[in-house]
Amino acid sequence: DVAKATSPRLCPDGGGAHEVLLSGKLFRTKEGSLVRKYLLPAIIMAVGAFILTMGLLFRFYAYPKLAVVPNDKNTTQIAQDPDAKFFDADNVKPGQGELTTTTRIIGDPDAAEQASEESGRDIAVWNSGQVSDNNGDNIPMDGSTEVYVFDRHTGEAINCCGESKNGEEVKRDGLLVKFPFDTQPTDEYSWWDSTVGKSFPVKYEGEEDLQGMKTYKFTQEVPETKYATRELPGRLFGGSASSGAVNADRYYSNKRTFWVDPVTGVVLDRVEEQKQEFRYNGKSLTALETTSKFTKDTVDKNVEDYKSKSSLLSMVKSTFPIAFGILGVLLLLTGLILSILIGRRRDLDEQPAYVDNRPDPVFGPSDPDQPTVRRSDIHGG
Repeated sequence: DVAKATSPRLCPDGGGAHEVLLSGKLFRTKEGSLVRKYLLPAIIMAVGAFILTMGLLFRFYAYPKLAVVPNDKNTTQIAQDPDAKFFDADNVKPGQGELTTTTRIIGDPDAAEQASEESGRDIAVWNSGQVSDNNGDNIPMDGSTEVYVFDRHTGEAINCCGESKNGEEVKRDGLLVKFPFDTQPTDEYSWWDSTVGKSFPVKYEGEEDLQGMKTYKFTQEVPETKYATRELPGRLFGGSASSGAVNADRYYSNKRTFWVDPVTGVVLDRVEEQKQEFRYNGKSLTALETTSKFTKDTVDKNVEDYKSKSSLLSMVKSTFPIAFGILGVLLLLTGLILSILIGRRRDLDEQPAYVDNRPDPVFGPSDPDQPTVRRSDIHGG
């Protein structure tokens, strides 16, 4: 018996496998490392998973950490009306002229930390002082101090931890100083009115541009409400010059307009149309009639402070998660498809490249163990 075999030779495709011809049969044997073949798709999928995870972290970890009001807030906002009508208490008669309302807010980080620990919530505590001046002297026309306690994310009032007005405890509800982060175009918000001590709904009016920033416009109507009583000379209500003092009821109504950055919830601009009257025995006296607006400097500073913050927060909330998410998914799919293609190629490599079981037309059967049969068609007989 004679066994015939060829020497191994490289595949024509240069693929790193050997072709072996043994007893007339052609086989392909695999050569190379599976680790090396699958390394590239594994790297691609690992990078895709990392980028996708980063996108999720931007949205669900970084954004909640950034979308909070600062505990160390320190800001001053000024509203003015150049032609307000008011009761001139200095001269005990109606007056008219410029009215300036200044609001100063200072955060209390220590009180906020203690309040958060006590309540188990993320709380801000801000101290507010407001004065209204109609003549520029040292005695304001009106003034108040308040302690606001509210949720750092939603801006909603929280009843705890020393909230007060003029030193007296007060239970508030609704929004106090700002709208929530990611403000929605809805009529479901309410805003606390400090004058009457009650919250009233705000209505969404649409979008408006404010110095290049998109804002949501909201309005609020505070209906005419009696909220105080004041002792005044009877002559102001038709009495004689010698008539004594009377207790006049004080009524108040207001229409507020807010221009809100929907990303941060900050009120960038604000207008208040207030009307207040003293009433006694069917007669009335103007206590205050004003359309007070944030000054241009106040609006400019608000836009300057929050334009970049709003853009960055918007990217962390939406742009980065979407971009990283899409890129991560694409890389995962690319790595998966590549690994499938490599797997199919491996399966093909493991199959015989060519197997010929037909008898050799000259030598007969290809099995070397079978006896050689004389070909009569060649040798005759």
